[in-house]
Amino acid sequence: MKDKKLIISLIQDDLVNSKLVLGLNELGVNASDYFLNLSDTIFKLMKFSDSKAEEEIYEHYLKLTKKAKHIDITESRNNLNSLAHEIYTELTKLKSKL
Repeated sequence: MKDKKLIISLIQDDLVNSKLVLGLNELGVNASDYFLNLSDTIFKLMKFSDSKAEEEIYEHYLKLTKKAKHIDITESRNNLNSLAHEIYTELTKLKSKL
């Protein structure tokens, strides 16, 4: 259970970082070098390896994180937290199919 909470927390942090970097890139500031690469840590904690199938899951994860771009976190982080839980659930399902 501790790992689940840690992973969801890391996903939330990754979503905030992705939102920031993608927003800056949209404004014309090349901020791509400032991604924190938390996804690598998330995938290690979830015990994914570097197989071809898991590479596709990683690409799917990156697509899901882009949803954060449209979430307003100034008032509340509830939507962001929901997205983090959704991503965790999706990764867990995909992992079980490997």
